[in-house]
Amino acid sequence: MSIIPILVVVALVIFVMYLLLSKNAAQPVREGIVKDVLKKDALAVDFGDGKSVVVKLFGIVPASDGEMLDEKIFAFLEENVRGQRVKIVVRESGTSDLLVGELYSMADEYVNAALVRHGFARWSPSEAGEDTALAKAQELATSEQLGVWNPAIRQLVADRISSNVDENLTDDDVANMSVNPEEMQSKAD
Repeated sequence: MSIIPILVVVALVIFVMYLLLSKNAAQPVREGIVKDVLKKDALAVDFGDGKSVVVKLFGIVPASDGEMLDEKIFAFLEENVRGQRVKIVVRESGTSDLLVGELYSMADEYVNAALVRHGFARWSPSEAGEDTALAKAQELATSEQLGVWNPAIRQLVADRISSNVDENLTDDDVANMSVNPEEMQSKAD
């Protein structure tokens, strides 16, 4: 028996192991200061070179405009991350001016998951299917009916689609709404 086929098999195994290990290698982590909240899922972060880089939050889809949670989302981000030093686990790097990543406070709070946990965003399994923190955050928000999972907000969206709701409602009006279960039942019938 020749040693060459054995060497080929060993080389192939080493190559496959390299690919598997490099795929699971730690993502680069960058630290910076959040200079501005640009969108419900995008921030301007200065990594110390004096210019801001747009960081889009990985694995989440923020509440739609129709769900009327914008004020609460922006207030949450302004209060918790604007002006703060943060860590970004880079998931994608399109250009030098745009990153997609997981945002962590310096106390290691996963901000993407906090947004989902408060019902301000939904987990995107197609983008972050392996992210169990986002999945668990959505499970908790759903079970507690927070934000986008609040029956009043869900009804508001349904009514907006069928044009049966006052367009002048504020976020606070929506947040303080409640749903009459009898009305929900009669609409279902």
